[in-house]
Amino acid sequence: MWIPISIDKFLKLHLKKNPNKNEKVLRVRIEAALDDYKNGVKCQCGKDLWIVGSASAPFACFSCITGKEHPLGDYELESALDKRDKYGRRNIEEMDPRKINGMFDDDGYEINPNSIKKPSLCLTCLKNVDPDWEEELLCNLNRNDQANEREFKCYAYEKL
Repeated sequence: MWIPISIDKFLKLHLKKNPNKNEKVLRVRIEAALDDYKNGVKCQCGKDLWIVGSASAPFACFSCITGKEHPLGDYELESALDKRDKYGRRNIEEMDPRKINGMFDDDGYEINPNSIKKPSLCLTCLKNVDPDWEEELLCNLNRNDQANEREFKCYAYEKL
């Protein structure tokens, strides 16, 4: 779970633990990361940026910065928590309707197509070689739905 914190409180806490850091530089980095986050910029893996972590690390998500999957008592700016759940995922119900695009799972959580693993069956499928955007969308949704299944099944498979 995230611990909400303001920019000023975070800077004070961070500078207490890291007195050799420059407050102005940290503030600029945090504000730049927050602006990117609010404009929909994502980590290279497709997840939302971790604003607090981006103060001293490259702009990235919690998992890419820490190597951990979920925050457990880690800080995040209050203003960056409004559109994420406790695991850092965004739900369509919490998003600005003018900025909604992409794919969402059955529970309304955003799906990053780049984070969906492609089963080996897909590598021998005709649709994988010459995909049109509608087929690719359907394939991604199917793969995402079966991400935790032991065996992948595809009823649209066409052998090369």
